[in-house]
Amino acid sequence: MEPINTVLGSLALKDLGFTLMHEHLLLSDWNLRMADPQFFDQEQAMQMIEEVIADAKAHGVETLVDVTPINYGRDVLLMQAIAKRTGMQIIAATGVLGCEDVWLRDMPEELLVKLFVRELSEGCQGSDIKCGVIKCGTTELGFTANTIKVLRAAGKAQRLTGAPIITHCRPANTRQGLFQLDLFEEQGADLSKVVIGHFRKGDPLDYAFNVMQRGAYIAVDQMNFNAHQLAHNLKVIKTICQHGWAKRLILSHDAVICFNSARFADYDHKSYINYAPDSLSYLIREVIPLLREEGLTETELHQIFIENPKHIFEASGI
Repeated sequence: MEPINTVLGSLALKDLGFTLMHEHLLLSDWNLRMADPQFFDQEQAMQMIEEVIADAKAHGVETLVDVTPINYGRDVLLMQAIAKRTGMQIIAATGVLGCEDVWLRDMPEELLVKLFVRELSEGCQGSDIKCGVIKCGTTELGFTANTIKVLRAAGKAQRLTGAPIITHCRPANTRQGLFQLDLFEEQGADLSKVVIGHFRKGDPLDYAFNVMQRGAYIAVDQMNFNAHQLAHNLKVIKTICQHGWAKRLILSHDAVICFNSARFADYDHKSYINYAPDSLSYLIREVIPLLREEGLTETELHQIFIENPKHIFEASGI
């Protein structure tokens, strides 16, 4: 079996363990970081993130996939430093999301593919840190020319590298994930290594079943401590498992530990609505016990949090 790329190097598939497949350590903006040296305070951000990661690790989280794309301030050097401090296994993402910038409009699709493949196979951000997943998706803007280009490039990069694709889908009740799968499939991507994200209230169950029937995974991945539609999500998860689809289900928080939306000196980043010192242990502390009450078995929980990530990453090495 091929190893998985983490920010600290290769990881054997058997060592993946309990995995959160859709989280964010830091959201920021590289333009502002370059324009204003005081916009980002590395040490304050590190302290915020380290506290949350240490809590998650203490509760049993072994691997965390940070799906922050290039244009949302992804910082693999920060991820590496956090991994060294905490011992958490962290997987970084290449990819672009919701970007209508001129550089993306003008970049030929084949060069975008080369960018993704290079970050997966050689390293990124001037380092030898290799990404382990591809992040892309559709936003409220829908299937713009730029978005279609990125989705096509992601499908081609997946075919060339075997790296999983994890997507963003908004707004609800648009079945965008199925159209994403069409574009990936047209480029020869393996749909069994695609996670269609953000299934939530407003999305019909038949949409989830259609995604899973095509071999991809559906993700109820906004289960953060703010309890977005918790009762609804618990019911949906139970129904999916009752229909025998635990093998195609992903659960995660979509937590954002540090959202660097303003200068650190001007704003208390811990006041951001999605911040909490224990936000990445919420599934283990609160949701899993509720799922047991709903009737999910230990076998199903093991499948969702341990076996499914292993299958998604299987043979993803380059």
